[in-house]
Amino acid sequence: MLADRRRLQDLLHYIQRFGEHNISLLKQLTGIENVEEIIKGLNILVGPSPRFSRLDLSLFHTVIRLSRRSFLRPVDFYYLLDGFITAALRDSLSPNTVLLSVVFPYDKWFFVQVFDRLEEVGLVEDYRVFREYRREIFPIDFSTFDFDGLKFSDDFILNSPRFSFQLPDLADGFKPDWYDVVILGKRQEDPLRSWDDIGRDIGLSGNDVLFHYFDHVVGRGLVDAFYAYVGRVDFRISLLVHDVNDEIVRELTRIPTLLRVSYLHNDKMYFYIIGQDHMFVKITEFINTLSNNYGFAYDLYLHPITPSMNFSVASSIPYEHFSKEGKWIISEEELLNVFEKELARIKKENNVK
Repeated sequence: MLADRRRLQDLLHYIQRFGEHNISLLKQLTGIENVEEIIKGLNILVGPSPRFSRLDLSLFHTVIRLSRRSFLRPVDFYYLLDGFITAALRDSLSPNTVLLSVVFPYDKWFFVQVFDRLEEVGLVEDYRVFREYRREIFPIDFSTFDFDGLKFSDDFILNSPRFSFQLPDLADGFKPDWYDVVILGKRQEDPLRSWDDIGRDIGLSGNDVLFHYFDHVVGRGLVDAFYAYVGRVDFRISLLVHDVNDEIVRELTRIPTLLRVSYLHNDKMYFYIIGQDHMFVKITEFINTLSNNYGFAYDLYLHPITPSMNFSVASSIPYEHFSKEGKWIISEEELLNVFEKELARIKKENNVK
């Protein structure tokens, strides 16, 4: 049983490195013959992590404080920003706080005018925007995971730090085309969707979609890793640390479900953590202990996964704005026009004049 558990841990480790579709490689690396059966039996959900720099996109972590009279929901920000977000997260500990992961064409900042307008109309009190300049991805450590009960043990904090892993950037001058970007986006939207289904949307055969995905999206470094989820995920934590310190990062990686650290301008770090309900108290106690030991200040935001749309909204890269000529198409005027139209719609839905 111990050997079987160890091999399952290895399988999940390699899936987070290479994805779940190269079955022959996974068999070779783990010695497991029934890889496909295990993936299906455990309902392992795998999603690609885009390498934004290779897509000419920048990621901005944005913290918004809503006004008391604001009626905006997390999902509303998706429409107000014309789809240029990958996450909209309400804090259940302070429900007037919303965090956004804004992805926008490289070196363009005019999306902040949306937040300025929301301040002008009294729906937002203030906001802060932090640009990511570097990131590290950490595969989930399943060494304390019970594969029968599909949950982490109560004693899940690891004894030693984890190491980050990212696929190498193999671009070598390669530029993604429209098919590559759209296929990556659609794969994010629904990791279980078949290649044939995606192909029908974009006028390619399933085999051609597969070629673009493996040879370009994965093979040319448009993704830096894969996220693999097993069992229930009850919440997401956004941890904003007001310091940049490698020792803090090392210690925080002992949380086995810490997925990513983003290094931000203005000397801050953002940590993306997921968990199951029974893990929350221990995670927060561990973070507080580290804060005392290393003397750093932090803000912690909790985002329950359910009920859907109430606290956590996830979306793909904004591939709808990528042209057949291989460029991101959005202008300041277009974005603000969309904003005004969507704000009017949202007001009407909430019976606000």
